[in-house]
Amino acid sequence: MTSGDGHDREVPFSATVTRPDGAQVVLGVAGEIDLTTSEDLKESFEEALDPVPGRLVVDLEGVEFCDSTGLATLVGINHRCTTEGVELSFLPSPTIRRLALKTGLSTLLPLAGT
Repeated sequence: MTSGDGHDREVPFSATVTRPDGAQVVLGVAGEIDLTTSEDLKESFEEALDPVPGRLVVDLEGVEFCDSTGLATLVGINHRCTTEGVELSFLPSPTIRRLALKTGLSTLLPLAGT
């Protein structure tokens, strides 16, 4: 993936979907969540919801950077899981935890360890 700023630098991002058992899905995310990568995160999230699991764990421990677009994507994931009746848990990196606390999203997003 290349950056959207006109430069040919690689934007570090990865998302993987694993199904350790029939009821739970883990969406592992690493790198940067921003304007350039948020669509990829949304696509991986859609993959995680097909079929709709009982529980979704979004592992963000490898996320080093997140902008407002990324935060909006996480809020969207939370909203969709609420609508679909999926139990959701975010495993935040220090970066995500700090952003959630500073923006007040820690009261909305189900962060593990808070």
